[in-house]
Formats: sequence, structure tokens, C-alpha cells
Amino acid sequence: MRDGGNPDAHPTPRAGEDRFSLGDFRRLAKGFRIALLSAAAVIAAFAVGAPAPAEAHGRLGAAEGRCRLFIGPDIMNFTGYLPEASKNEFCEDIPATGPMIMVLDAEQDELRDMKIELRIVKDIGGEERENENLQAVTVAYREPKSYPTGTINFEHTFDEPGYFVGIVTVTGDHGERWVSRFPFSVGKSFMRDLPIYLTLGLGTVAAFVIYLVHRRRETVAVKAHKPPPPPPPPPTTPDEDHGPEATPAE
Repeated sequence: MRDGGNPDAHPTPRAGEDRFSLGDFRRLAKGFRIALLSAAAVIAAFAVGAPAPAEAHGRLGAAEGRCRLFIGPDIMNFTGYLPEASKNEFCEDIPATGPMIMVLDAEQDELRDMKIELRIVKDIGGEERENENLQAVTVAYREPKSYPTGTINFEHTFDEPGYFVGIVTVTGDHGERWVSRFPFSVGKSFMRDLPIYLTLGLGTVAAFVIYLVHRRRETVAVKAHKPPPPPPPPPTTPDEDHGPEATPAE
């Protein structure tokens, strides 16, 4: 042989095995990169076109199984209702447009002797921008008033979806002034959570790609270490050089 008579010196690669696995890996990696870049572009577009409140839900949130609004050293229990949706309760974001009822219950008795002011404004990017023209961005307002029972019912109809900020201001006779702000959305719950859904989707795709690549490599490794099958035995033919079989003598 030209290779020194050693057939194992240059083993013949099995056609398509390593080349196919590498090409398959490259195609999967390219597809994943395209999906990742597309999802990043979508998230960036939503972040620019529909900015969510920068401070999450501010002083409003679920605690100890109840929805609570923290204002100064005190707490008010918050409950939201949608009368047209079988009075489904909500704590933070309002799932749909239409009539809405907010109920605030003071836990501390001192809040019942103080004046409480309620205001809802459009979320335009912060308190400083709101104060430039507060009346123009206000969508609902209730002037300062004391509530001896400690319960406040606030009703408003949201005709369009969007992002808003609720502002509760409490003032007392001794100069106390506490302000609690809680951003919320109306009919935008899915849009607010879209980056989370995209991130989970990308994580699932990445895990699937890693699984396929790992499985492909294991398959190639098994095939590479598997010994080739033995060659079939040569066919048996009569020995034509010895002529017809001799007949034994009687």
C-alpha cells in the first residue's frame, strides 16, 4: 500500500457524520441568535413606546394576604373592583377598562382624624413632569376630606387603557403631610408582563437547543466508538480443480 501497508493509518471517515453534526450545530446556533436578537428588539421597542412606571407599584402591594397601601407610618387596606366583571377584585393593575371602584380602609385611628386627598394622573414619567401642569394630567380627583369611619370609596370610569399613578395625600392638624404614590396600569397587564414572557420563552428555546446539540454529540460519539460489523463470509462454491468426486471402489 502507498500508506505503508497500514490501513489504520488514515481511516476513512464515515460520510456525513461529523460534517452533519457541525452543520446542524451551526444552524441551531444561528437560529437561536436570530431569535434572541428579535426578542431583544421587541423588548426594546415596548420599553421605548410604552414605558412602565419606574418604581414598580410604589407603596401599594400584597402583604400578609391583603392588598395594602403604606402611607407615612400608617397602613390602609386597598381593594379594587370592576362592577362590570362580576366584581372581580384586583390589587394593583386593573385588567380592563370601564367603571372601577377603589376602597381604602384605614387601619390606624389617627387617619380618621386627618384629611385625605385622592388623585389619579397619567403616568408621564415622574413627579417633576407631573407638577409642570398637574391639572392637565389629572384624570380623577377628590379634594381633601376627613373620613370618620376610616373607609373611602372612590369611583372612576377608565375609557381607554394606559398607565396611571394614584396619589394619596394625608394632612394633619399638626403639620403632618404624608404622600403615597402607586403606579398602575389599566388594560395593560399583558403588555407589562410581556418582557417576562419573552424571557421565559427564550430560556425554553435555549434549553431545547442545548438538548439537541448534546444529543447530537452523544449520537456521533457512540457511532465513532462502535466497531464496524464483521464482513460477511465468502460464498462457498464447488472445487472445480479436482473434477468430479471419485466413486469409492467396491
